[in-house]
Amino acid sequence: MSKRKHSSLKDDGSSLVESVRRLEAGVLSSQNEMNNIVDIFNIAKADSNGSEAVFAALGSLGRVYAALWTKGLLTRGKDDRESAAVKVKDWLRENYNQYIDLLRATLQKPEAPMQVAALKLLLQMIEKEGESVSKLSGSYEFPNESYLRAIEAVLDNSNASEHLLRALADSYLNSYDDLRMYFYRDIAKIASPDYDPFKKRRNGEKRENGGSALVEKVEAFVQNTFAVMSMVRVMPKRTADQLDSLWVAVPQELAGKTDIAVLSPKAHKKAFSEAWLALMRQPLTADIFKQILQTMHKRIIPYMNDPRNLMDFLSNSYDAGGSVSLLALNGLFTLISEYNLNYPQFYEKLYALLDRNLFHVKYRARFFRLFELFLGSSHLPSYLVAAFIKRIARLSISAPPSGAVIAIPVIYNLLKDHPKCMCLIHRTPGYDEETGEEKVLSGNDPYLPLEPDLAKCMAIESSLWEIETLQNHYYPNIATLAKIFSEPFHKPKFLLEDFLDHTYTTFFESDSARKLRKAPALAAQPPVALMRAGDATSDFFVF
Repeated sequence: MSKRKHSSLKDDGSSLVESVRRLEAGVLSSQNEMNNIVDIFNIAKADSNGSEAVFAALGSLGRVYAALWTKGLLTRGKDDRESAAVKVKDWLRENYNQYIDLLRATLQKPEAPMQVAALKLLLQMIEKEGESVSKLSGSYEFPNESYLRAIEAVLDNSNASEHLLRALADSYLNSYDDLRMYFYRDIAKIASPDYDPFKKRRNGEKRENGGSALVEKVEAFVQNTFAVMSMVRVMPKRTADQLDSLWVAVPQELAGKTDIAVLSPKAHKKAFSEAWLALMRQPLTADIFKQILQTMHKRIIPYMNDPRNLMDFLSNSYDAGGSVSLLALNGLFTLISEYNLNYPQFYEKLYALLDRNLFHVKYRARFFRLFELFLGSSHLPSYLVAAFIKRIARLSISAPPSGAVIAIPVIYNLLKDHPKCMCLIHRTPGYDEETGEEKVLSGNDPYLPLEPDLAKCMAIESSLWEIETLQNHYYPNIATLAKIFSEPFHKPKFLLEDFLDHTYTTFFESDSARKLRKAPALAAQPPVALMRAGDATSDFFVF
């Protein structure tokens, strides 16, 4: 079937919209008007026609091709032979592919409404294609090849707007189980180095642009993929009965069959795991890396097919040091406690994280919540617990008030949980080298703060003289709190949450809002003149 040239249409936007409606009605009413598809397509791809006309043309083509899918005019059966009807189908399929390419190109435009509209039309075409192919083949067929190209066009798009990414996640992935499962599968495929379309295109960009285009593509893919996966709130379901929301419906005669992947909870869990592992192998920015670690224990590990696959990622993160190590703690401890991960140097690494920066970092409260959990076991040796108590006490001396106010309840709770460490409070530092008896020796503390080995730092042989320093802290609230160590240990443990979020601002607000029981006595004399004899300026003036 030959393509005819664009018919003469008025330049006015409203006239173009009316023309699109007439052309669409002609195609839907008679197969003899199929050439109208070419005219509508020309209107859709012409940016000079204005957004209203382009919107109308894109939507019109979507309705036309949806009807053609329903009628079976875009599929070829095995028994189709060379005939005029087959040539018509081939021509329609060729134009349909051009329409899909146009929608993918529309996703690259900077206008968010155009991007969202293109995504909606792409997924509508995938729905119709899946239903038509499944009906023709007699089995469930999800058109993942078409879906993969659509997902790639979204995620590999440096112009992707937040509206586009949120529309994909909220309107589709959070609502339809099949779209979500195949989305995860496609993420793993696109991120794989063996994925040919991805690899060839990027290798070409690397040669042509010296690698800059490659870096931009990878950054866009990682950024968009993480953004969408973070917006997906529906986790893999546990039973087949829960998989009841499908974009491409399973034919009734196939319902209940276990060999259909989209109805298998194991397949969904496996796809989820492969997608996250594939993303973690990409060159992540520092911000994305930290966000993944923050949500690892709640949104990733419980739904992994085999959480032990995260061992290397979490171990390397824990070894990185700084705030990254702090964020890796939760996920790593979850693997140790629930999935039998063997990490013999866990407490040595945890001890190394206790430095001056700890009381200043953003994730301080998160660390101490976990810290209390890590050292809560009664099976830990006393020398190990004593090392942590001593290190925190030493750091609290130079910590800001918001840090010292955390250190005191942490030390108190550890002493309550591990009574064998109570000797740190009552011991006076210093030993007689000949007799081995304790005695007061000025400036002698056996604790070795630079020793990384918990068994060799001699913390259990030291004392908490730092507590007495805190009892004379310049901030009276801390001094008062530290006096609890001079009282019998009959009080219950502190609720650590009450101390984790203090800052200079909260201290100021608390003190300024406090009502004084008695007004302070002031000895200021009211001035009777601008300058008085005896002032610093009195030598320059004659009174």
